[in-house]
Amino acid sequence: MEPSGRVLKVLCAIVELFIRSGGPVASREVAKFSGLGLSPATIRNIMAELEEAGYLDRPHTSAGTVPSDRTLRLYVDNVPSRRKLSPNFQHHLAARINEMRRELVEDFAWVARLTAEVTNEAGVAVRPFGLGRFLEAVSLVALDGGRVLGLVVTADGSVEKRLLNMEHAVTRDRLQEIANYLTTEFHGLNIDEITHTVRDSGGGDPAPPRDELERQAFEIIADLLPAEGGLVEVQVAGTDNLLQTPEFTEIERVRQLFATLEDDQRIVREIRHALASCSTRVIIGRESALTASGELGMVTTLFFKDGKRAGALGVVGSRRMDYARIVPVVEFIGDSLTRMLQEPGAMNG
Repeated sequence: MEPSGRVLKVLCAIVELFIRSGGPVASREVAKFSGLGLSPATIRNIMAELEEAGYLDRPHTSAGTVPSDRTLRLYVDNVPSRRKLSPNFQHHLAARINEMRRELVEDFAWVARLTAEVTNEAGVAVRPFGLGRFLEAVSLVALDGGRVLGLVVTADGSVEKRLLNMEHAVTRDRLQEIANYLTTEFHGLNIDEITHTVRDSGGGDPAPPRDELERQAFEIIADLLPAEGGLVEVQVAGTDNLLQTPEFTEIERVRQLFATLEDDQRIVREIRHALASCSTRVIIGRESALTASGELGMVTTLFFKDGKRAGALGVVGSRRMDYARIVPVVEFIGDSLTRMLQEPGAMNG
């Protein structure tokens, strides 16, 4: 049975003190902070009951208590009303977005940087988000020394760039012809399926090229495409924000933190799982493999293009992060990206 009445108020006071300090909370602090007019002895009895029920943990026998993941989840989902962003802060945040923004085709890292800056946590941004990635266009640019810059643009606007070293010189006109052929031949097809086809992942002999143009085009696209499942851009910024907090003073905790934030595939997998049936999600501690190892918390939200999931952004930090403050900030940035992607020319480079 979930806490209610004054017991719930005591629990909320413990959570809020824990968010502020990051350390164990003592009954005397709760008695003073809660405003309930209860004595420290009465608070201590209530805390003992909450600890027995699994809502509080005691790191050390003689220390105070800290909220369990279960308590933080209860607090996030049911207790505090989500703080509304003040008009002044919304104006400031909108101005920072306009100041930092780039065409999303060219630069996506600013989204993670901005999120880290305004939340003081580690910012994360991921695109594309959908399960399918579909080719929009191929571009080939001749450079000096027989090199070619190849670009694959997908329908959600992400770009994969590769530098190709051509065995034989190819004229600019021929490169344009090859790029036009590839765009026409593969437009709208799934990237992984194209990769599978041109690299003959099935192990059989590929069909012989119909002509020299197709032969050259298939050689180039085979080198240009990423490995299957690889065309997902993950940006992380603001890790140093977390290193300023008490939780990350121990070397092992720092190691776990960096291991988590450097594993792009794990980040994508966990965020996709978290947002499978909702547009915003808070994950706390052991609720996810991503956050469990470092006792972390995560807030993540989607942004959209033409009503479809285009990407996700959010923050990763200590599990005691101020969720009531951070969730509306992250959602504001996500909503702003969605509006940007509806602008004429957005995502088209």
